Amino acid sequence: MKVCKLIGDYLGENTYLIEKTGSILVIDPGTSSEKLFSAAQQLNGKIVAALLTHGHADHAIGAAGLSKAGVPVYLLKEEEPLLNGRASLALALGARMEKTENLRFLKDGETLSIGPFSVFVIATPGHTAGGACYLIDGALFSGDTLFRFSYGRTDFPTGDEMDLINSIANELFSLPNETVVYCGHSDRYIASGNDLIAAFPDTTIGEEKEKNPILELL
Repeated sequence: MKVCKLIGDYLGENTYLIEKTGSILVIDPGTSSEKLFSAAQQLNGKIVAALLTHGHADHAIGAAGLSKAGVPVYLLKEEEPLLNGRASLALALGARMEKTENLRFLKDGETLSIGPFSVFVIATPGHTAGGACYLIDGALFSGDTLFRFSYGRTDFPTGDEMDLINSIANELFSLPNETVVYCGHSDRYIASGNDLIAAFPDTTIGEEKEKNPILELL
């Protein structure tokens, strides 16, 4: 499994492209579908699906274009009103957010099989009501739920601090310590751009169980 990323156009968000035997999963399409298809060509692969950890525009601006091109876009059903409504924060970011049609809805705890990929779905409400994280081959893609020695904001629409604490403490911290974590924003801000770069884990579950300040809220 090869993990690469594009740095998005708004808040330095990470858009991940995961390649395996020529198939590519996109996690959080925070840039245009044109850039994503171009990046897929660089990887000599085909985008087979996109997964949204949540519906904020900086993580989902390319979802509509992918869907129009026939790429299935997955998220928890609880997140659809935010993705396709004003709470997507598109206006605040100065972004034009098209409605994403033909969404595929996931359920907490299910294992999704897409081509060569097996994706375990973990509902993690808190940053938003329908937030989710995805476990793929021992790697957790945490969106804006868990960061390196930090955690997501809860002051946006549908956010809830207690939900976030429970999601991290009861769901994510129950994963094996060696689970590597790819976050929605990295520790070091990298300016936006069109270059596809190798992605490296930001942290591990074991490190976060020792050092994340959310422990002080438990």
